[in-house]
Amino acid sequence: MNRSRQSYLIASGLALGLAAVAMPQRAEACGGFFCSSIPVDQSGEQIIFGMHGDTITAQILINYQGPAESFSWLLPVASQPEISLGTVAAFTQLGYLTQPRFNVEWQGDVGQCGGFYYYPTLNDADGGRDPSAGGVEVLSRKDVGPFETTTLAAESTDELVAWLDDNGYAQPAEAIPLLDHYVKQHMKFVALRLQKDEPTGAIQPITLTFREADPCVPLVLTQIAATPDMPVQLYLFGDHRVTPTNWFNVTVNERRIDWLQFGQNYGQLLTAAVNEAAGHGFVTEYAGTAAITKQLIYRDGQYDTASLERQHDPALFVQSLLEQGFPRDATMQALLRQFIPMPQALVDQGVSEQQFYNDLASYSAALASQPFDPAGFVAALDERVIAPLRDTQALFDAHPKLTRLYSTVSADEMNRDPVFAENADLPDVSNVHTAQGSVTCDGTTIQKVRLTLPDGSIIDYQTKDEYPYAELPPELAEEPAAIKIELIGRSGAPVLINPERVVGIDSVLNSMAPDQVLIDAAKDPYTGPELPPVVPSMTASGGCSGGSTSVALGMLAAFALVLMRRRSYE
Repeated sequence: MNRSRQSYLIASGLALGLAAVAMPQRAEACGGFFCSSIPVDQSGEQIIFGMHGDTITAQILINYQGPAESFSWLLPVASQPEISLGTVAAFTQLGYLTQPRFNVEWQGDVGQCGGFYYYPTLNDADGGRDPSAGGVEVLSRKDVGPFETTTLAAESTDELVAWLDDNGYAQPAEAIPLLDHYVKQHMKFVALRLQKDEPTGAIQPITLTFREADPCVPLVLTQIAATPDMPVQLYLFGDHRVTPTNWFNVTVNERRIDWLQFGQNYGQLLTAAVNEAAGHGFVTEYAGTAAITKQLIYRDGQYDTASLERQHDPALFVQSLLEQGFPRDATMQALLRQFIPMPQALVDQGVSEQQFYNDLASYSAALASQPFDPAGFVAALDERVIAPLRDTQALFDAHPKLTRLYSTVSADEMNRDPVFAENADLPDVSNVHTAQGSVTCDGTTIQKVRLTLPDGSIIDYQTKDEYPYAELPPELAEEPAAIKIELIGRSGAPVLINPERVVGIDSVLNSMAPDQVLIDAAKDPYTGPELPPVVPSMTASGGCSGGSTSVALGMLAAFALVLMRRRSYE
């Protein structure tokens, strides 16, 4: 990899060279902080937004692979932010809580951040600063946990690039016109890197609080390091459901979901649906009460740091960390390495980190020769673990509604920054999708599997002798992946868009305010596609005599169990 690319993380938390995974994976059970499957979410770009009137809080998950000294990061923001630490636990737990689930119940016996338009903010006056002064102004410098942060204002792209070069924030030449996109919008820039001697494992989410009317994701700058179909996962906390305003809202065609395999084709189907929306669409995967996040990652009195500070035995200290339920993530690993370094003699003997840190009591003799500072460890815990957990839980608790939006975006589609707004008129969206299923069988042989989907569609799966024993009818592959492509404003119902008009309307959104585009689109109403019904080819349904229906359902349940186990260990 070109070093200039490697040393420069652009936009919000994109990992260079990371493979994208559609869903976060749960770690296998482990008895310590160092496990072979510590959760490492590689799902592209993930942001938690809190919407507080004219103020936005954005917590951004930073994924990075490479040497610590090569890590740096640049993010455009609407106004000078307050900067603090976030927590990986927030993303992990929100992911588990709200990810889409596809179940079958068997019946019977069986803002644009920049560009062509701009939403003004209360910060636009820029504090009386002379716009003709030029140059780069350092608005603030602050050490935040393991990071060194600098907030900049620039009137000239060339001078911004020169400042970045002079201060060790190398960037590829391809980034210059993308930076110019945001400089012309008079945005501020947060430059961030690890402090000297901090390891890569010390990287954790960063939280920015700044004045802005609406959340926005700066994808234009992200395109320089984007992977094809890069996932973008957003969790938005506010007073009402949140929707994209200058991108489309897309609904996946559930008739094409492989329900019998738990919707395992959902990720590919979602990407296809977004592509049908000109690559500029988000799927609303959950919209509903934020009460589901109550005490999700923190509760008062959860951690007893006073007892930890009195514990001078490293093994007992770590055991207490486990008993108190501290997160088992890279931040905790970094702190353990810092305050309980592995003795070199053990390293020379070939002892692994997992062996050492998950069984410190067995190495008490080696640890006796090095000092241990429980008070220093507790202070670091409070700054890097407890305070981020407490502050993020406060963000969750401050809002009645949570919206989860998901998209996949390639570099050539990152030509317009998506902007989001609340709409009090929109209904909730469940992340749990349930179909009703029945089986027709002859003895112990499955003849037909019929599903009734939540929208009332009836689908007969084709059955066969080899695994998988039932599959979607091939004619469903001819249906669109997106059953709905909509534009939604700050109030009122969505406007359904004719698929034939999507590309044209998407182009207009590059140069016209979304409110006006919405009005124009509503003048040509569209009622939706005429999809052929997938009706049963046989009239028989229900159970089988002699208990054979339960045998057939047992067979399907066994297949489901195999799939669940396979997915758990992949």
